[in-house]
Amino acid sequence: MTRSDLDIALEPTGIVGSTTTSQLGEENEEGSSERDLNTTRPAQGTTVVEALSHYPDGGFDAWLMVACSSSLLAVAVGGIYSWGVMQDALTGLGSTGTIAYIGSVQATFTGLLAIPCARLVASFGPRPVALAGTVLCFLGPLTASFVTTSFVGLFILEGVVWGVGAALIFPAAATLPSSYFLKRRNLATGITYGGGGVGGAGFSLLSSVLLNKLGIPWALRITAFLYLALTLPPALVLKSRFPLKPFRSGPVVEWSLFKNPTFLLLFFGAAIALFPLFVPPFFLPLFASSLGLSSLTGSLLLAGFNLASAAGRIICGLGADRLLGSTNAQILCLFASAITTFIIWPLATSLPPLAIFAVVNGFAAGGFFSLMPGVVSGLFGSSRLSSVFGAVLTSFFPGYFLGGPIAGFILSASGGSEKGVAAFRPAIFYSGALTVVSCGLILAARITASKELRKRI
Repeated sequence: MTRSDLDIALEPTGIVGSTTTSQLGEENEEGSSERDLNTTRPAQGTTVVEALSHYPDGGFDAWLMVACSSSLLAVAVGGIYSWGVMQDALTGLGSTGTIAYIGSVQATFTGLLAIPCARLVASFGPRPVALAGTVLCFLGPLTASFVTTSFVGLFILEGVVWGVGAALIFPAAATLPSSYFLKRRNLATGITYGGGGVGGAGFSLLSSVLLNKLGIPWALRITAFLYLALTLPPALVLKSRFPLKPFRSGPVVEWSLFKNPTFLLLFFGAAIALFPLFVPPFFLPLFASSLGLSSLTGSLLLAGFNLASAAGRIICGLGADRLLGSTNAQILCLFASAITTFIIWPLATSLPPLAIFAVVNGFAAGGFFSLMPGVVSGLFGSSRLSSVFGAVLTSFFPGYFLGGPIAGFILSASGGSEKGVAAFRPAIFYSGALTVVSCGLILAARITASKELRKRI
């Protein structure tokens, strides 16, 4: 897998091969600064000063790319995280587990097609790839608005068509700021990926208002045109700083990694983590409705989850290197997610505790995603970041596709949302239990890498 292939993969993270100012001057416990710098310098043998000068690290063009990328991710990521509002409105169309497949398949394509789409970006540039994604993200919900009584129609148009569009947009936007920044890369990428959380919050509230006032068809149509407004102008502006590379095919996974115990623990830990991480954003509005709260309140809770997720992506991405190390911080994020899921969510029979759960759990979920590239780099070294992260990325697919629907089927088997909070608890405990298992596996990976628990990894 090429360097361009690596740059895809970083699910709204905040760190894409990042090198902080402190890393330029000294060796840290996660790897040498010289080694990390070699992943970003323009040519072999380039000095530190030359490598720094290779990046604008500011200026109009650089910050324009950040703004454009953030706007694109507001749709490509925010649209997925706001799906819970529409799912609540579509409950009459089928079981909760069945409807959840639409949102799940949206997220699935973003992970499943990440590496192929990244190769398209490397070969053709970010602009045409993002424009293709823009067209699909517009046509998906627009055409879906005419088949709102058909699950199959919604699955194909809102799930598959929109999902492929988001998968095209994501690699075109997510890594572009990294080519413009070095010293300020964490800040730039944090702002970029924060757009996904802000978009999720905004679309959650907007969808609630549109659904209540205009109904499902017009809510989808208006949302489609808003998607177009937020993606078409930025896509036209995107500009790569590096020469395009010939399109190539070939294996993307280094199979020898599966003989490494540390990798196996991380691989399965990440795979299991993806099952529960989408349960709260998909089910918060429905849970709020079961408490007798208004649909607007449910949308506000989802908006709070998304804003907290944006904050978690930025803060965890910036703070892990200075405080705990990426792996240690990610373990804490999973622990916090498990605690809130087991202790707060099942006992949240009123708005205040449910709001606390949404904010804390959203922050932890955002932190999990932002820290994964640093976890891979810390456990395996920056020189293997491409191959290892490509393999870890493949582990996300089952959880993206099945995590939400499984929770939905458990809810339906427990009597459905009309039975109140008690019916949700088995699905909540399923989510919490898998989070604990994931946390334990990644902790085991951390220990196999180093038994010095105070060491920043």
